[in-house]
Amino acid sequence: MSEISPINVFTPAQEIKEIERFAGRDDELMALSTALQSHGAQIVLYGQRGVGKSSLARQLAKLATNDKELIARLRQPPFEPLDFVPVYIACDDSIKNIEMLMLRLLSDEDALAPWVPFKVVEKKSSGEIGSKFSVKVIELGGKKTDAITERAQEIEADIVSVFTNACRAVVKTGVAKHGLLIIIDEFDRIKNREGLASLLKTLGPEGVTFALVGVATTVQDLVTEHESVARQLADGTVYVKPMRDEELSEIFDRAETLLEKKQTFDAGARNWIIKIARGHPFYVHLVGKHALLRAIAEGKSVISEEIAKEALSEIALKGSAPIQETTYKTAIGHSFTREVILKRFAERAENEIHTTELYAGIGKELGIESGTVSVYVGQLGTDKYGAVLKKTRERYYQFADSVFKAYAAARPFELKPGDQEDA
Repeated sequence: MSEISPINVFTPAQEIKEIERFAGRDDELMALSTALQSHGAQIVLYGQRGVGKSSLARQLAKLATNDKELIARLRQPPFEPLDFVPVYIACDDSIKNIEMLMLRLLSDEDALAPWVPFKVVEKKSSGEIGSKFSVKVIELGGKKTDAITERAQEIEADIVSVFTNACRAVVKTGVAKHGLLIIIDEFDRIKNREGLASLLKTLGPEGVTFALVGVATTVQDLVTEHESVARQLADGTVYVKPMRDEELSEIFDRAETLLEKKQTFDAGARNWIIKIARGHPFYVHLVGKHALLRAIAEGKSVISEEIAKEALSEIALKGSAPIQETTYKTAIGHSFTREVILKRFAERAENEIHTTELYAGIGKELGIESGTVSVYVGQLGTDKYGAVLKKTRERYYQFADSVFKAYAAARPFELKPGDQEDA
């Protein structure tokens, strides 16, 4: 293993790709191994934001090629070596429907483009599923030793036929015994997911496995046509839970190994960071990185709880977690009262928060009526204040984003008593 810069020992800005950095997730890895060995199964990886789904998806690609280091992590190795062609794509907001997804998969160099003997470009689209979505299929000619040339003839075809035929062609090459694995990360960003079930049912029996990865509370939230493909999802549904404390602690173990023990985190620092992370590896990487760099700058080899807390204050001050920091400042505005209320809600461990006793406690702390607390809570559910809370039922609220909830609970106060705006 090559020497690594301390700056990149923790990686809050990207998913974990290298197995030596990947911590925990024994149960999820076993579930994915079982899914890959189950004929006809399609895979869904879902859970809260920030719990490590993308990192797990990256390990899935390694698992599909029988990566020895990853296989060694499994409690039970596969009954035969796994042999897939894995392709990976992360969705963005430009992929608005399943047809656009197929086009991206066919044209992306990190996906199917290197595997198909033709080039596909968009011809026209109304953007509606079921409408005529035409693409140009440009055949490629020339010998391997020559520059590839485009034939003059362009074939106009519908994207579904082109995509299914391309997938079949890859499988039929026999390059991989178990077929093609298409990993689609951030699948929840696709607004219109109609037509997916048809693809799963058509290509599933022909050696094509899809792995859909996204933020969702239930499978139905992610796969809108869940009922029609329930059988295909039976062996492949994997709920990615927040990480356990011992799994988060393993992140520190692996970081210290990469650092060759030149810097270590003491028990106080580990326990405090794990506590504020609330199962989100993102925060272990974020606070761990800044605490490590702070300790190095101060010439210290042991990172203490005090250094970790100073690092979190620095993160807020410098905006090193820009999404969460912007949301936090939007939510509190210029009101100390609203900041206190936000924090008291964020400190609650339960996902769905009952308000009756909480209102009474906040009211007593701030010297205001419970009805006034309710007004501020209502504000935190509006777009003006970031819509960070949402009402789930009478007298119950929950945070729209569990990553932000953890940040709001741990971040130092921005305002002070006396800072106020009208409720």
